[in-house]
This record gives sequence, structure tokens and C-alpha cells, in this order.
Amino acid sequence: MTRTVVMENQEERLRQEILADARKKAERIAAKADTEREQALQQFKQEHEQKRQSHLAEVRQEAARQVRSIQNSIGMEIRRRWLNKREEAINEFFQTVLSQAGECSGKRRQESLCFLAEEALQALSTGAYLVECAKADAALVTEDWLFERAIAVLGDKGRSCAFSVNPRQEISGGLRFQARDGSLSFDNTYRNRLNDLRDILRRRLAEE
Repeated sequence: MTRTVVMENQEERLRQEILADARKKAERIAAKADTEREQALQQFKQEHEQKRQSHLAEVRQEAARQVRSIQNSIGMEIRRRWLNKREEAINEFFQTVLSQAGECSGKRRQESLCFLAEEALQALSTGAYLVECAKADAALVTEDWLFERAIAVLGDKGRSCAFSVNPRQEISGGLRFQARDGSLSFDNTYRNRLNDLRDILRRRLAEE
């Protein structure tokens, strides 16, 4: 074998070794690239899933908020309608009572007016008063009758009271006292008494 052939063989082996080494490096690079690509894909999938779950959570929260808002709105509307119905029922009831009280007559009417007059005078004490009453009660509610009520409640002090009577069409029953100097007043009409009772009833119903 000549020297030239030997050298050619050595060069061929060297070339094969270089090629083999290059292939190994290329395979390692390709394997590494595959691994990195798989890792990147997995990371992308995880991040995408996290974003999806986060978005779903936001959607669920918004849906739950809207459901609560709708439920609250429905509850408020139900309560509003119930309160309106309750108020209508209260007003209707007291309007009926006021009508019945205005139609009351005879001894019951006299006893009622007597009580209301004495209650007002007890609160106001002595003085000069303009007293308003229903026109139907003008025959009973006179200056002399009021003077008797004042003495019954205030004793001898009641003798210093003075009264003038003014029957009013809009009053269905009861009495309204107004000091002549405008300093004191006491509304003991049926309507005002019932309004007070209506307010008490509203408060008690609100507490339940």
C-alpha cells in the first residue's frame, strides 16, 4: 500500500468521524429543540388554561352578581308593592272608621264629644279659645256646654275660660281648639285622632 493510499484512508476516517460527530451534535440540538418546543407548548397550554379558568371565574362572579342584583330588585319590588297594598288597606280601613265615626249619633256622640273636649282642656288649661266643630254638633257644642266641660276638668280655674264656637263643614266630628292669640292649639277632631292612630299602626307594622 502506497503512502498516498494510506493518507487517503486516514483522511476518509477523519471525515467520517467529523461527520459522525456533527450528526450527534445535530441530533442533540434537534432533541433539545424538541424538548424546548414541548416545554413551550406545555407552558402555553397551562397559561391558556389558567386564563380560561380565570375568565370563567370572572364570568361566574359577574353572573352571580347579576343574579343577586335581580333578586334584590325583585325583592324590593315585591316589598314596594306590599307596602303600597298595606298602605291602601290602612287608608281604606281608617276612611271607613272615620265615616262611621262621623255618622255616630245620640248618646255615644255626646259622650265622645264630652271626652274630647275635656281631654283638650286638660292639655290646654285656662284661656280664651275658638272651638271648631262639625255643623251637626253645633246644637250641643255651645259656649255654655264648653264652660261646663272646663269647670269639670279644671275646677274653679275653668271659670276663667272663654269660648266662641265656629261650626265647620269639613269637620265630620270631634273638636279643634285654637287660642284666640294663636299661641296654643289642640286638634281633637276624629280625623286627626285617627291619623295619630294610623301613624302608630304604621310604626308597629314596620317593627314586625
